[in-house]
Amino acid sequence: MLSEKFLKIIDQSKIGKYISNKQKIIEGTDPERIYIENLRSVFNLPYNLTKFFCELAVKEKLFSKRIAVTCPNEDCGRIIKSYAGEEEIENSIECEQCMLQEKEKYAFSKQELKKIVFYQLVK
Repeated sequence: MLSEKFLKIIDQSKIGKYISNKQKIIEGTDPERIYIENLRSVFNLPYNLTKFFCELAVKEKLFSKRIAVTCPNEDCGRIIKSYAGEEEIENSIECEQCMLQEKEKYAFSKQELKKIVFYQLVK
C-alpha cells in the first residue's frame, strides 16, 4: 500500500512525466529501423557510445546492421533500398517515386546516394 502511494507520487511528479516521455519514445521505435540518434536521445548518451552499444548488439546477434540509400533529389529524399553491407549496394539505382513523377533525374550512381546506417532487432 505504501509502495503504491509512492509510485503514484512519482507518476504525478516531473520524474514521472520524464519517464513517461521516454517510454513513449521507446514504444514508438520501429524494431525494423532503429537509428543511433533515437537511442542516443532516449538514453541521453553521446553518439559514439550509443554507436558502440549498437555495434556490440550486432556482435551479440541482438541487432543486425543495415545501410539504407536515399534519393538525392532535393524534394524526395526517400529511402530507395536497404542493404546488409556496403558491398551489396548496386552501382546504379533508380528511385521509383521520382520515375513515377517523371522527374528529369531518377537514376543515380552509387557515389551520388546518401547512406544511412540503422539497425534491426533480430527475431
